[in-house]
Amino acid sequence: MTGLTNSLNSADELLQAYTALFFFLGGSVSMKPDESDLPHICDAGLLRNLPVESRNSVYLEASRLLKSPCPFKQQCHHTVEKNYAELLSVKNTSDAYPAASLWRNSGTATEDHHRNLSALYSRYGYGRAEEEGLEPDHLGIQMLFANLLIEKYLTEDDYEIREMIRKDLLEFIDFEMLSWLPRWAERVSGKSVTKCYTGISGLIVGGLTDVRDILSRQKLGV
Repeated sequence: MTGLTNSLNSADELLQAYTALFFFLGGSVSMKPDESDLPHICDAGLLRNLPVESRNSVYLEASRLLKSPCPFKQQCHHTVEKNYAELLSVKNTSDAYPAASLWRNSGTATEDHHRNLSALYSRYGYGRAEEEGLEPDHLGIQMLFANLLIEKYLTEDDYEIREMIRKDLLEFIDFEMLSWLPRWAERVSGKSVTKCYTGISGLIVGGLTDVRDILSRQKLGV
């Protein structure tokens, strides 16, 4: 387990640990529970040992929720599936559909926003939005793209290219994702009947905030 409070962990080790977490979180908001196996993961307590520990208050509260047992017992699987359908599954009817265009207040038309995102994805050879049939601003797509940039940043040897990736990733997290995710997570928390999705939304916001801060410190050479 990697922790932001543990000085033995380098910034790169922390970022690598977050990629494992983000992969799971992205799938949890874009896949049906029977596809992501989220009910079993939550009910079996498999989220009690997350790959990253953090002092971030949002992350801490979310991890506390996910460490507690499912209160629905034998109905856990059914309840999580129903909760997903009500919260995340359908753009026009779900309470907290995770697409940036529904939550951002940027003044940019949705079509232009999608076009800008698609151009950025294309620059890095990322085509998951088309493959998955989801909007370019869907949270699951954005989480996987953030993961791709983290991996590219960690494996790039050329300093100038690495710095370009760092800036693109920092801007994507700070101005694209964190511009709307806190509002989305608040809605999830208010509407969710399970601790799974409340906890997941908190881990997403808290985890992205931590990665943003790590990347910001990298600029200073810390």
